[in-house]
Amino acid sequence: MGASCRRRQRLQDSTLPTPSLQERRVHQEELEIQQEQLLAAPPAPPDLGDALGALSRAYAGTGFGDDTADWEGVLSVDGINGFSNSALYGEINEQDFAELIFDLGLRPPAIIYDLGSGTGKLVNLAALIGFSATGIELEPGRHQRACTAARTLLRQVGDSLGGQPPRFLHTSFLEFDFSDADFVWANSIVFGPEMMEAVAKVARQMRPGSFVVTHKPLPGIGFELYREVDLRASWRPEGSVPFQVDLSSALV
Repeated sequence: MGASCRRRQRLQDSTLPTPSLQERRVHQEELEIQQEQLLAAPPAPPDLGDALGALSRAYAGTGFGDDTADWEGVLSVDGINGFSNSALYGEINEQDFAELIFDLGLRPPAIIYDLGSGTGKLVNLAALIGFSATGIELEPGRHQRACTAARTLLRQVGDSLGGQPPRFLHTSFLEFDFSDADFVWANSIVFGPEMMEAVAKVARQMRPGSFVVTHKPLPGIGFELYREVDLRASWRPEGSVPFQVDLSSALV
């Protein structure tokens, strides 16, 4: 009974139509497309818990939004920027920042710049999770705090650092070429018009499809609004602050 049943199944299978050569080619092409899509899809973002914990320990004694600038340094920054109050300080929630980067599809070792990086929390977190991260800060007290925290982090995590060590530059981002970036962050709430124009001038040199995130819109051509996001900020404890994500279209 069982044997005869198996025999009938083989006879039935043999009567199925054989795919044509064209059909096999189409099927193979569909499989290749699916494989390419799987390869192109970024891997799932990591759990941020360990990185956020290490960041918190590196900044022990520093609260959300705490500043390390002195009055002399703030006045110097305002003078160089040519815009009063341009050195006012505030911080974006670090977890919100990291989640935004991953939501945009970026994965390590993408290149990230923070223009006006303050005490360096966003840059240090980005480096912890594997990105090539650079912070540019003109105020000396904030820059030193960022460097101190980076050294503490490196002692904590050692060889388990996700990527390259964070890099902090004590200079003005108005005179810095960040055009190799995949992602640029500029908390531009207190940036003047000339500062925004200087950022836009360099950002236009970025490769097509790279991201620039600002509060104030970038002036001129060369950018396409990709999305708008609301992020938690130290100066608005009861709510969030809107930012816009622009795509560089490399129009120069």
